[in-house]
Amino acid sequence: MPPIGWYLAQGLIPLGYDSSDDDEGPAELPDGRLVCGPHGFVTCGKCCVDFSFMDDVLGADEDDEEDDDVVNNDIPKLNFNLQPMSRDLTRGTGRVFPTEFTAPSPLVKPLELFSGRRNHINVTRFTLPSNPSKGLILTDGACLENGRIAPKAGWAFWHGLGPSGNNLIASSRLEAQGPFGSPSEQTSNRAELRAVIAALRFRHWPGEGFRTLVFATDSEYVVLGSTKWARNWVENGWVTRKGVAVKNKDLWEALLGEIEKFKDVGMTVEFWRIPREWNVVADAAAKEAAAEEEAPDQWMEMIGMAV
Repeated sequence: MPPIGWYLAQGLIPLGYDSSDDDEGPAELPDGRLVCGPHGFVTCGKCCVDFSFMDDVLGADEDDEEDDDVVNNDIPKLNFNLQPMSRDLTRGTGRVFPTEFTAPSPLVKPLELFSGRRNHINVTRFTLPSNPSKGLILTDGACLENGRIAPKAGWAFWHGLGPSGNNLIASSRLEAQGPFGSPSEQTSNRAELRAVIAALRFRHWPGEGFRTLVFATDSEYVVLGSTKWARNWVENGWVTRKGVAVKNKDLWEALLGEIEKFKDVGMTVEFWRIPREWNVVADAAAKEAAAEEEAPDQWMEMIGMAV
């Protein structure tokens, strides 16, 4: 169970304690709404709960007017909780691979193509107008002093808009430890992969009605690696054609593991390579995260909160 400080930092009031996640019960927000105790979600696929009915019970807030200090801007709005990993990570076996997304035109930008809207609590997701179950996430990784003596890497992903039109972005420094406990190098390629893994684990996306998630990224390494190269790596025992070990194997396995788990519950993953200039919000957030002084000592968990 998260410590009491986790609840208080999120403005939550824990309603009970137990050693089992399944028995923890809900936590109450200051406005009377409920979220699941273990993860802080209004609708949680893992806990099999849905407290969205509280909106109907409590009604709209009377003072829901927009705060003058919160305006539509490009400054990332953080709406996640960062804590040590609490959910099991599995190594992908190669039974499922993502596919590459092809836009109808090379000139169409992500937010132009995914111009549909899906509202979930106070979050607006971007979807294909012709297929509202197909959502968009933009990811990026950055590394200051990449390849030099003291590199510092960070990652970020954009996943929609908040109630006042603010960008919703989760971001962090790249950990000093990989997903399965091995030491982690600070590189741009690892940061790019980390952003996708964090986004996949951020929410139970099928619980929001998604059957496909499209990850738009300017990283050729992520797109081609996941949709083409990984097949050969798995078949060859994670050794390249030159007979050397594949770099970042731990992150590739973690990524494939998440894709396999979502496939088992009816959601597929696609990757779309876009120009860097189309990814400025996630890029800026990743660079800002890379500039943070300290990298987490251990692999951390990103838990999405209803904002």
